[in-house]
Amino acid sequence: MTLTESVSKERSLQLRNLTVRAGNRVLLSHADVTLPAGKITVIVGGSGAGKSVLLRILAGLLPRDGDVISWTGTIRSEEHDSETGDTQIIDDPRVGIVFQQFALFDELSPTANVQFAIDHRSDRKAKPEQTAAQWLNELGVPAKTPIAGLSGGQKQRLAIARTLAADPDVLLYDEPTSGLDAASGRKVAELIRSTQSKHHRTSVVVTHDYETLIPIADNVLLLDSETRELIPVAKDDWEQIPQRMRPVALQEEVGVELSALTRLRQSISTGIDEFLTTTGGALAATWWLPVDLRPMVPRVRWATRFFAHYLRLVGGPSAWVYLVLAGLIVGFTGTYFTFRFLPFKLYTQPLLIDELLASIGFALYRILVPVLATILVAARCGAAVAADVGVKRYGGQVDAMRTLGVQPRAYLLLPIVLAFVVATPILEWMAFQAAQLISLISFTSMYPDVGPYFWDQHFFRNLVQPQAFGFQSFGYRGWEWVLLKNITCGVGTAVIGYHQGVSLKQSASDVSHSITSTVLWTTLYVLIVHFLIALLEF
Repeated sequence: MTLTESVSKERSLQLRNLTVRAGNRVLLSHADVTLPAGKITVIVGGSGAGKSVLLRILAGLLPRDGDVISWTGTIRSEEHDSETGDTQIIDDPRVGIVFQQFALFDELSPTANVQFAIDHRSDRKAKPEQTAAQWLNELGVPAKTPIAGLSGGQKQRLAIARTLAADPDVLLYDEPTSGLDAASGRKVAELIRSTQSKHHRTSVVVTHDYETLIPIADNVLLLDSETRELIPVAKDDWEQIPQRMRPVALQEEVGVELSALTRLRQSISTGIDEFLTTTGGALAATWWLPVDLRPMVPRVRWATRFFAHYLRLVGGPSAWVYLVLAGLIVGFTGTYFTFRFLPFKLYTQPLLIDELLASIGFALYRILVPVLATILVAARCGAAVAADVGVKRYGGQVDAMRTLGVQPRAYLLLPIVLAFVVATPILEWMAFQAAQLISLISFTSMYPDVGPYFWDQHFFRNLVQPQAFGFQSFGYRGWEWVLLKNITCGVGTAVIGYHQGVSLKQSASDVSHSITSTVLWTTLYVLIVHFLIALLEF
């Protein structure tokens, strides 16, 4: 795209009859404003006036009929072609946002972060304005430094590069100078101005730091908490903005002292509501799983990359160690203590030793190892997924996907489910291999005169499939039931971990709570699955 094309197709953002409510409180009433094309509009307002809510509505992150925030009205874009004079109304403009917390994909490199945006432009057939390397070079972001190693300023520049690379019609900045000193704030303001001057994007800056950002503004709007209006401020009146910014005056509610019994009832009621909400959400997610997993991957390349990420998270080396140790423990205890505490050992051992080995092999393969392995996978891997998705939700990465036109289930839920489907049987198999190895070692150490051949002959006796048509059958007897339990437990753990992680996160404690809930719910789910399948299996 040349500079001439960029200038001739600038798009304004129009808000028509926009009303925003937070519960019973009106934040904005019947706003009718136009944010001029190719200009920087700074929106200021007092604390609690609703600036961040307005920004999220403009970014398309808040539905019209949300549980807490609801809004009515129209948000559209108008494109004016300066060469032909034609005007086109766009009802669903592509809006990019530079998040306050940057919302970068931590598992990707800086280059991959920008390339992700390029690959998810609304018009992928058109040639991108620049390559990922060119965007990083323009914004001064090192390409080879991991995200965790970037400074705050570098992360912000990378966030701007990624947002511009997605080719948005409108560019939003959410409190871009928050937490910065005066000198750093001025540098950010200069960066926003230089970026807008070069790329001519319609830019909207929501901030409380009016002193730093108003000097770069072409247009200023005041979100007045008393009149609940977006009021244009003439340039001659910009100096009066500090006096016109009023924090929201919340009426103090008169409290009534509640009795201990009433408080107890309210606590129980809240707990029941939370239980039913969590249960209903998990059940709804499971019910809609076939629909959510239908092929809707925008780019197979990125779905594969996220799948590899979650496969490492779920079935990586740390999980191998975890499951192998579990297999060693259950295999040792199942073998050693069975023979160690055999009743009337002197008389029964010669008669039962072969039957006991066959029973131990059957129990380990069909019951003990599958139950223990899937419980540990649910607890360990489910918690890891809930933590990963929860951090993405809290850090804004899930919202960043949405602003880039990607449904989170495409690159999160689907890869997570596939990772569990692949990893769970493998981890359970590793646990069983460890269990049978330690069983062999334990048995031969207790009965060296019998030897490993006797163990091998009888341990698998109840597991060997009869030959079919003269050929050795595939797998051990009952492998279908073991695989069914593994996959059912894996899919359920994936759905619960994703559901808990992607739910609203307003604080770090919410992430911690989702991890704890995942461990509890997945463990309960796995036990129920094994119980129900056992009724059919045996």
